[in-house]
Amino acid sequence: MEIILAFVMMVWTQWFGGGVIEPVLTPVEQSVQIEVVEVVEVVSVVDGDTIRVSIDGVAETVRYIGIDTPEPHRDREPACYSAQATAKNQALLATGAVTLVADVENRDRYDRLLRYVYVDGILLSEQLVRGGYATTMTIPPNTAKRELLSAAEADAQAAGAGLWSACVATAPQPESVAIELEATPEPLALVDVSGLSPGQQQLLETLGIDATAFTVTQQMITCAETAVGADRVAAVTAGGLPTLMEGVRLVGCYRQ
Repeated sequence: MEIILAFVMMVWTQWFGGGVIEPVLTPVEQSVQIEVVEVVEVVSVVDGDTIRVSIDGVAETVRYIGIDTPEPHRDREPACYSAQATAKNQALLATGAVTLVADVENRDRYDRLLRYVYVDGILLSEQLVRGGYATTMTIPPNTAKRELLSAAEADAQAAGAGLWSACVATAPQPESVAIELEATPEPLALVDVSGLSPGQQQLLETLGIDATAFTVTQQMITCAETAVGADRVAAVTAGGLPTLMEGVRLVGCYRQ
C-alpha cells in the first residue's frame, strides 16, 4: 500500500502545490545559473502554458517554467478550464513580442525550451496562476520563481479564482458516490510514514491524515475507482499523470 501513499502525495503536489525537496546543485549546475535573456516574436499559442516562437528564424516550442494549466487534448476531451487558460494566455500575448528568461535547465525531455516568459516586464506565469488559470508545478532545479508563484497560487486558491472554484465545484464529491459503506471502515493496511520528510508529513496533515499512521481503507479505494475508473487508478498509480479533474476527484476520496 506504500504506492498508494506515494500516489496521494503526487496528486496533491501535482495539482495543488506542496513542498519540494531542494536539490543539491553540482558545481556545473551552479555555474550555469546565469540569466539568459532573449526577446523574440510569438508564432502561435499552443495552450495555457506553451507557445511557439521564432528565434533567429528557427521555430521553437517554449514551455513556461513553474506552472501547469489544464490540458486541452488529454483523454479525448478538454480538461476543466483548459479553454479559459488558453484564451487568457493568448490575451496576455497580444503584443506579439516576449522576453524569455532561462533558469538552470535549457530544455525538457520533449526538447521544449524552458523559460520564464515576460510581456512588458510582467511575468505571464504569475498572471496565469494569480487568475486561477494555472497551478504551480515545481520541478527542481528550475526553482527561481517558486516562492513568487506559490504566493500567487495561495491568493488565487483563497479567493476561489478560476479553476479553484469552477473545477472543484464541478467535481463529484465523495458523498455523491453511490456506494454502501460501513460507518467506520476497517483499514486494509497501515503504512509506516516514519521515513517521510517534514514536507511530506506536512502534506499528510494538509490532507487531514494522521502523519503518524496513514491507513488505506476499502472506502478510499472504492471511491477512487468509482470517481475515475479502476483502469485510470491503476495507470496513475503506475506512474501516469492524472488530469486536473481526476486529481480533484482523487484527492477528495483520500481526504474524506
